[in-house]
Amino acid sequence: MSRPARILRLTLVGLTLSIALVLIMLFALQRQMIYPGTGPDDGSWAAPPPGYQTVTLRTSDGLALNALYRAPEDDAKTLLFFHGNGDSALNSSISFEPVLARGQGALMVSYRGYAGNPGTPGEDGLYADGEAGLDFLRAQGIADSQIVVGGFSLGTGIASHVATKGDFAGLLLAAPFSALVDVAGEHFPFLPTGMIIRDRYLTRDRLTDSKAPLLIVHGEKDGIIPVAHGRRLAALRPDATFATFAAAGHNDIGHHSMETVRDWFQGL
Repeated sequence: MSRPARILRLTLVGLTLSIALVLIMLFALQRQMIYPGTGPDDGSWAAPPPGYQTVTLRTSDGLALNALYRAPEDDAKTLLFFHGNGDSALNSSISFEPVLARGQGALMVSYRGYAGNPGTPGEDGLYADGEAGLDFLRAQGIADSQIVVGGFSLGTGIASHVATKGDFAGLLLAAPFSALVDVAGEHFPFLPTGMIIRDRYLTRDRLTDSKAPLLIVHGEKDGIIPVAHGRRLAALRPDATFATFAAAGHNDIGHHSMETVRDWFQGL
């Protein structure tokens, strides 16, 4: 074999091994990347924000999860909300304080592995956590017709799943993805992410299974989940209200969309 041929062969072998190593690392570390917010108790359970109490959600696979609950008055609407992958139930309660009217309820779900909750996060597990939140509200005597399901970022994948479990008053998706695997493919276009990513969160495949009034809000400067994802989802539900915000990115979409979300929520 000539020297140039040997060099080419070694180069190809090295490139192949490098790609294989990247794929192995991505597969092994993907859940640490998808769920960076896991960690110990942040103190919110012992000292919940005003108007909230710490409650326990019982999942179908036997976990007891802490969550923050604000009971509704009379027949007021109740928000069932799922936070982003680096967020918390406490932050959700603070963010929605200007949105919820007096007497309206809220259940801010905290996932397994987050804020000291037991368990390890994964797609099926977070679906079970979401359903546990719904079960809790139903056990309080709150009808599905009085529940507004909502989520931000990763939480929109759980919200879109829970929204298929009943006839709800509304569905709020803030900075949603069409599917988590779609986002991964856009961030790593040179890798076969469709084969690697285990937690796929296929919102696009189930959004039409929910008939709840739908609001999608998205920042036009979102560099994590581009606004094109919101547009794709809105196209699947022509009856949806779709609002974009020119100055908003990803983590500040709540600030920019506050009035829009409040007006929509109060009009349900």
